[in-house]
Amino acid sequence: MTVDAVEEFERHRSKLFGLAYRMLGSAEEAEDVVQDTFLRWHQASTVESLWAWLAKVATNLCVNRLTSARARRESYVGPGCRSRC
Repeated sequence: MTVDAVEEFERHRSKLFGLAYRMLGSAEEAEDVVQDTFLRWHQASTVESLWAWLAKVATNLCVNRLTSARARRESYVGPGCRSRC
């Protein structure tokens, strides 16, 4: 990956972070999504519209995290539930 390509991604980093933060509500998770988006972009062969592609990938990663978090919450019984449930 060239320096120009990394600089091009960096121009979109703050917008990607904002998008992910608004969806997830956590700065730590938002930064993870931005990093995962970068890695996927690094592996992509061709991207015609960079911002559209990055936004779509970041949105999909956020939705996946939110779905996974909901599934984890639904399956957790908690420590106090054994005696009362």
